[in-house]
Order: sequence, then structure tokens, then C-alpha cells
Amino acid sequence: MYLADLHIHSRYSRATSRDCDLPHLDWWARRKGIRLVGTGDCTHPAWRQELARQLVPAGEGVYALRPQLRLPGAPPGPDPLFLVTGEISSIYKKDGRTRKVHSLLLLPGLEEAGRLAARLEALGGNLHSDGRPILKLDCRDLLELLLEVTPQGELVPAHIWTPHFALFGACSGFDRLEDCFGDLSGQIHGVETGLSSDPPMNWRISALDRLTLLSHSDAHSPAKLGREATLLVGEPSYPQVLR
Repeated sequence: MYLADLHIHSRYSRATSRDCDLPHLDWWARRKGIRLVGTGDCTHPAWRQELARQLVPAGEGVYALRPQLRLPGAPPGPDPLFLVTGEISSIYKKDGRTRKVHSLLLLPGLEEAGRLAARLEALGGNLHSDGRPILKLDCRDLLELLLEVTPQGELVPAHIWTPHFALFGACSGFDRLEDCFGDLSGQIHGVETGLSSDPPMNWRISALDRLTLLSHSDAHSPAKLGREATLLVGEPSYPQVLR
């Protein structure tokens, strides 16, 4: 078993620490015993360039920090591995209401992240100003686009009970998963509990019974890694995470 924290942000997202870089994330993951960390912000061009320069493949769909970039005094233990992730903020009109929903995206590699970013930019998305871009893109259409880029892509509705910017948010969300994702609802396999709920709270909702519950830190600084995490079985790899 190992700990995975797949929802984090880089320093290219708003309101984040300047230490949200790969060496600091590696150091704090070692300190907290987190084996698998999301890269976060994979649609941001500058961050994606850093990922390509500073990471090396370390398994199927996972990467490790180049050893020479490791910070002095890094705690001993297995190398933390990185899995390509990003977050999209969708703000759009649906059924006569403004919807604001955040989605966590998992991708099998940096190449796929580059292709996804190109598709989003072609739709007019500004990916340069924020690591978590704000797009006028229906969540259902975002999922369809992701699956066109890579059938192995996974969209996880993020922090689903947060009042603002969440699938079931009281202020601008939906009452049902199907109301958001329509005919592609079956392609949603998991949801993120978020800091505002925990798994036992979600177990009370029968509509979520078929979905895997995931918990992550949504860290905006490296020290916040692991404040919530998910315990996974097996060896870290992209296919293993999807299972």
C-alpha cells in the first residue's frame, strides 16, 4: 500500500507558494511518506516545460525527479513518483443557471497533456495566466475532449461538496451527476471528497455507491501535501491508479 496525493498546484496557479516547484514537492513528499504525487497544472505551458526538463520516466505513466535536482537534506526513502494531473475551472450556463465546477484531470503522460492543452487553446482557452485555467466549457464537453485526446484520460469531479466551484456545490453546482455529464456520466468513475467532506459522509449518498471516493490535499504549498490523501494498493503506475 502507498499514499497518493493527486490534486495539487504549482507556483503557476494563483494564490500558491513560490516553493511549489518539483524539488520542494519531492522533499515534502519524502518527509510525509507520500509515494505518488500529482504534478498539478499540466495545461500550463511553462510548468509543462519544467516537468519535461526536470522529470524522468520511472514506470508506466509515472515520473521521478532527476537526482541532481534533489534538495539537500532530503529525507531517506523511496523516490516519490509524479503522475500527470491538472485542474480546470469550468464556468458556463446550463439549464438557465450559471455553473461553476472544478474538474481534476489525470493523464497517462506529458505528451497527452501537451495535446490536451493544444485542443483547449484552439477553443480559445487562456492557459498562460493561471495553472488552473478558467474556461467557458461545459464539463460534459471537457470530458468528451479529454477522451478524444486520450481514451485513458480520467476526469474526477473535484471537492464535490464545496459550496462554490463544485459538482454538488450549493451555489453553482448540480443536484445529480447526470445533470452535469449527461450521456457521458458513465465515464465518471470517481469523485474527490474535498476538504469539506470525508468518505463516511459520502457513503450516506446512495447515488455515489458506484463511484470510487478519492481524497487529496489540493495543496497550494508543498507543506500542505498529504493533509488529505488516498491509500492505494499495488505499485504506483498510471494503469494501477485507474484500476
